[in-house]
Amino acid sequence: MQLAACSFFLASCVLHLATASAVHAFFVEAQGLKTTSALKIIVIDPGHGGEDTGAIGPSGVKEKDINLEIAKKLEKLILQKMDVKVILTRTDDTFIPLEQRSAIANKSKADLFISIHANAAYRKGASGVETYFLSFDATDEDAKRAADFENAIVSISNKKQDNKNADDLKSILMDMAQTEFLNESSQLAEIIQENLCQTMRRKNRGIKQAPFIVLAGAAMPAVLVEVGFISNAKEEKRLALPQTQEIIAAAIFKGIIKFEDILRSKMGYALE
Repeated sequence: MQLAACSFFLASCVLHLATASAVHAFFVEAQGLKTTSALKIIVIDPGHGGEDTGAIGPSGVKEKDINLEIAKKLEKLILQKMDVKVILTRTDDTFIPLEQRSAIANKSKADLFISIHANAAYRKGASGVETYFLSFDATDEDAKRAADFENAIVSISNKKQDNKNADDLKSILMDMAQTEFLNESSQLAEIIQENLCQTMRRKNRGIKQAPFIVLAGAAMPAVLVEVGFISNAKEEKRLALPQTQEIIAAAIFKGIIKFEDILRSKMGYALE
């Protein structure tokens, strides 16, 4: 009887260990508890702001406003569900130079940097979502145009620095080429893109690379998310809706959670 009881006890322990993660996740979801996070600080960057409106839709919706609303909703979700600090590069309609945005993340020693944008194209029917990570060479012409548009504010803010910024960007990218951050950025981009497409049921334009100045120099996994085409009248209308912004924020949040799970497994985090 003692041997049987001991065997039963050991089997129970194994079952407990095998299901602990699932049970914990269930109670976190059910009770709204926060998990012990492998991430400590997340920087969310609402693209554009102030004099830099970003793209403007057919009916006048400004990209900078869409970006900020999504960023705030994402911040709220993270604070509710994760035990992390969230920093927004801007909390209102303020102009922040591109190079200062990643500098904010570096100064705060952030674990993730996510820049939120809405896309634009000459083709009014262009639609869908895409997620970028850093490279000096653009994946394709569309990626190059997207980076050129997002980087254009450098010319507005300091025309004399154009060539220097380009040289600095190339130097930074060469320095970063062998670091772990590009690999992790690629992984984060893939996860966020997958969740956005599944949740929004929009065209999957893929994971791309381009020389975005806002991502250059970020000493952590960093991605830029294009959540839709504000130049497309239908998508502009959709992006302006608070419920759509909440769906986008939730999709990015799920991507962060999945990425964190990968980090936890790599770092050997124990369930608390």
